[in-house]
Amino acid sequence: MTVATPTAERRRAPRRQPTLGTFLCLEPAGDGRDKRLGLVWNISATGISLLFNEPVRPGTTLRGELATELGAVHAVVLRVVHASRLQTGDFILGCQFDRPLSADEMRPFIADMPA
Repeated sequence: MTVATPTAERRRAPRRQPTLGTFLCLEPAGDGRDKRLGLVWNISATGISLLFNEPVRPGTTLRGELATELGAVHAVVLRVVHASRLQTGDFILGCQFDRPLSADEMRPFIADMPA
């Protein structure tokens, strides 16, 4: 018998490699800074992992746009599930979308997604 771990339960959808140059552009934090960018590390219908240059507490809600260098854009609302500091000083964030993305919404952001 296999027992599901909390990590396995959180990851409801298969993770995919993003299209080269996929990033998350966050809305300004209201503290005078410009929009902030995070590099999308992997993506699924239910969330993303991204590389970010500042700490963000788990439970924080983020609003912004998934975007590619080729011009694809999709507005998203995310909740930070976990954040870990890397030895480089950057952070890897695991985030859940407020609702699952459809295949059509994900297509521009997946490297190997069939048309």
